[in-house]
Amino acid sequence: MQFLKCCSIVIIAFSLQQLHAQSDIVPNGARASSKPALTSASAPKNGGRESSAQNNGAPVKIVEFFDYQCPFCNATLPALQTALKNNSEQIQFILKHDPLPIHPDSMLAHEAALAAGEQGKFWEMDALLFAHQQKLKFPDLLEYGRQLHLDMAVFEERLKSHHYKPAIEQDIALAKALGVDGTPTFFINGQQLSGAQTAENLESAIAGRSPARANDNAAAIARLNLSQSPVRGPADAPVTIVEFSDFQCPFCARAVSTLVELRKQYAGQIKWVFKNYPLTFHPDSQLAHRAALAAGQQGKFWEMHDLVFSTQNALKRNDLMEKAQTLNLDMVKFAADLESKEIANQIEADQKEGDSLHVNGTPTFYIDGKEYTGALPLETFKAAIDRELAANHVAVPIIPDLQPELSFGPANAPITLVWYSDLESDLSLKATLTVKHIMNMHPGKVRLIYKNRPLQSHPNSMLLHEVAMAANAQGKFWPMHDLIVANAANTSREYLLSYARQLGLDMKRFDSDLQTHKYRSRIEHDLQEASQRSVQGTPVFFLNSTRLDGLQPEKRFDDLIAFELNGHLQASSR
Repeated sequence: MQFLKCCSIVIIAFSLQQLHAQSDIVPNGARASSKPALTSASAPKNGGRESSAQNNGAPVKIVEFFDYQCPFCNATLPALQTALKNNSEQIQFILKHDPLPIHPDSMLAHEAALAAGEQGKFWEMDALLFAHQQKLKFPDLLEYGRQLHLDMAVFEERLKSHHYKPAIEQDIALAKALGVDGTPTFFINGQQLSGAQTAENLESAIAGRSPARANDNAAAIARLNLSQSPVRGPADAPVTIVEFSDFQCPFCARAVSTLVELRKQYAGQIKWVFKNYPLTFHPDSQLAHRAALAAGQQGKFWEMHDLVFSTQNALKRNDLMEKAQTLNLDMVKFAADLESKEIANQIEADQKEGDSLHVNGTPTFYIDGKEYTGALPLETFKAAIDRELAANHVAVPIIPDLQPELSFGPANAPITLVWYSDLESDLSLKATLTVKHIMNMHPGKVRLIYKNRPLQSHPNSMLLHEVAMAANAQGKFWPMHDLIVANAANTSREYLLSYARQLGLDMKRFDSDLQTHKYRSRIEHDLQEASQRSVQGTPVFFLNSTRLDGLQPEKRFDDLIAFELNGHLQASSR
């Protein structure tokens, strides 16, 4: 282990040295020795980024790994411009391309920027790409080239031949060597900053200080005004959780079920306070926050809260009006409150409080004043709550585990994959192979939870699931599962007993468990849960908050996992 640790340090040190050694690479993709750096004659100044890119020999180097399709990169631009302008003489700014696999149009957009840079228009193309993050297809890029009056024959050839892709892949390899797996990521004076940043954080790193953190600002936390905020839980609960949330943020949506479960497990001991923090790059979020508060004027904030998060893909005005109707609200009052200055002021006040705490991502939680960021696992929240209860001399509840989950993988893995399966289904073998691919490709990153979903249309399915559960009682669920799905046509009791003998099970116990239907209640518990989640067929997967019905390509899962891991990294770093 010590040897591996030393190797990691050497690799990181070498990679950081590469960052500085490559600092003569200019944004047009060519070495400074072969092509001059961009000048003010070739492009108007793009704030502090272009100016600082020309400061060869400056005492401070800022290296940014970025992605043209990443909203957090775009959101950080104003703060970055401010920090660079305020320290213009002492910084050399170095861009490193890191298009993420979850952004399908990003690689070609980066190629377009370098192809435009070849003609002296890198920064103009850069500005267009960030300004139109939702329009980065090949025809869009050609249109931007025409707007910039590029030599279109050369520009189009560069895109079609992927001329600059090798250069971008070099930056991606460097990012991987440094452990960068999210954007934006900055290296400043040896400090690594990941995720959206404030100008204050960037300038602190430039000055050699640690970025300001909300935990250092106990006074600001104490000044939070909770009197107008929606609350779930008793006013005198011993633990208060203040959440800064965005209704269009997928990580906030994922956190909802965790908080609901916490309220069940810590009944009467948690007060959950909601603070509005719509992020600027989520265009529908502001109106969704207004709608929730407008519903709150009629006593239905939390109902609207739950409805909005359960249908994040439908947050336009008409969608919100429909949601209000389903809640039986007074529609005239709701429409008026939706536009009220009072509600707008409440959202603005919450945002100012978040800004005072340096909140720059959602969800951000304060558990009795201590900051936690991101859609954290249930166990992380429980550990924090238990600490606060102990500090307040309140007994920590003992939570019985009446139905232990059939799971594989670490409990604190950032990815939870829930799999509803029918062992008699013809699709189960292919689903099993897909799941094994996922677990092999992402070791330590995925926790698999298996759910029994025998379909009524399959007459032997309940027996097969009872067999698997009886094998589970003797520590052989997965071997029995694999035997069953690999021999789907053999569902007779004789075959099933032969599998048990093959696995070396205690046959007397195994046969007794089947005769008494000992585990049928467990299977029916899964069936009830499936009904609540509208799982009507199999296979059905829930990858964190994303539902996937039926067989899916392995690449679909890999891309989703990459997206979730990137979001987990950014949420944990903000």
